[in-house]
Amino acid sequence: MEITAAPVELELRHAFRIARPRRQPWRNVLVEVDGDGVRGLGEASPSLYYGETAEAVSALISAAAPWLRTLRIRTVTDVERAWADSWEHLAPSRAAQCAVDLALWDWLAKRDGVTVCELALGAAPRPVPTFCTIGLSTPEELPAKLAEVTGFPAIKVKSDADADFAPIRAARAEHDRVLAVDANCAWSAAALPRLCDELRELGVAFLEQPLPPEHAEQLPPKPRALPIFADESCVVETDLDHLSEHFDGCNIKLVKCGGLTPALCMARRAHDLGLGTMVGCMIETSALIAAGAVVAQITDYADLDGAWLLARDPVSGWRFERGILHPPQGISGLGIARVPDLR
Repeated sequence: MEITAAPVELELRHAFRIARPRRQPWRNVLVEVDGDGVRGLGEASPSLYYGETAEAVSALISAAAPWLRTLRIRTVTDVERAWADSWEHLAPSRAAQCAVDLALWDWLAKRDGVTVCELALGAAPRPVPTFCTIGLSTPEELPAKLAEVTGFPAIKVKSDADADFAPIRAARAEHDRVLAVDANCAWSAAALPRLCDELRELGVAFLEQPLPPEHAEQLPPKPRALPIFADESCVVETDLDHLSEHFDGCNIKLVKCGGLTPALCMARRAHDLGLGTMVGCMIETSALIAAGAVVAQITDYADLDGAWLLARDPVSGWRFERGILHPPQGISGLGIARVPDLR
């Protein structure tokens, strides 16, 4: 089995939705594996927050090519075993591990003529309602952002240390939508009980990561006014037991934990621990979004708007329509393909 890895530059369609302005372009990595006349596609979305870059991820995957040529993938068990063995060759990069894992799942499902959902979960993929994010906004920007998500089923509103609830109240104008708030580690422990009470009165479903990971012990004791989900505190499966003591739910991101294989395990383990579950994303093409949509089949929520934010998506995949991801029909694997003129 041969493998190639190459960075791809992504241009944002909605730069104003991102909470922190970024001076450099997003660079992800697309990976292709070839064998038996079948090609599988995977992706990494490296994050500087976790010390990852597209160039380093590509180099690690390329260096692991001799090991990858030895793989014999015939069953789901083989994919899971390859994921476990890959850490020896791809450490310390979970992003690199993720890209290879996705490509192997896509390859195996295509070879077998089924979807990854059928291969992993025994059922055809269902449409996925997803949160769509309203980033930090000035009063002048907010109306246009809210107008674009009118009628969407689920909205997530970003917040910062100011804890300005005006955008949340405006988003709440549509009473039948699910509303969540992401504080991005910016709030204070002292103000949190009051803020949670106010969010509950606004009908917010949950609050995401209000405090930095090292301050999780300062969260209000459970049961509390509002469920609190972990994001930065939730990276890999071994985090779940500890965070279950302080959080009500977790945000699983494939590029953080190392791919589809561990993300499915995390979702199941979180359910066993009584945690709410959400599968999330970074800025991603439809390759990673499609893999996230597989995990979303067994989570409570999905936050998979990463490809919707792109000006041009170099990968075709699940169709985004008014806040709902629809699986492609009659396409095996993850349901994705490279867009030829955007290579």
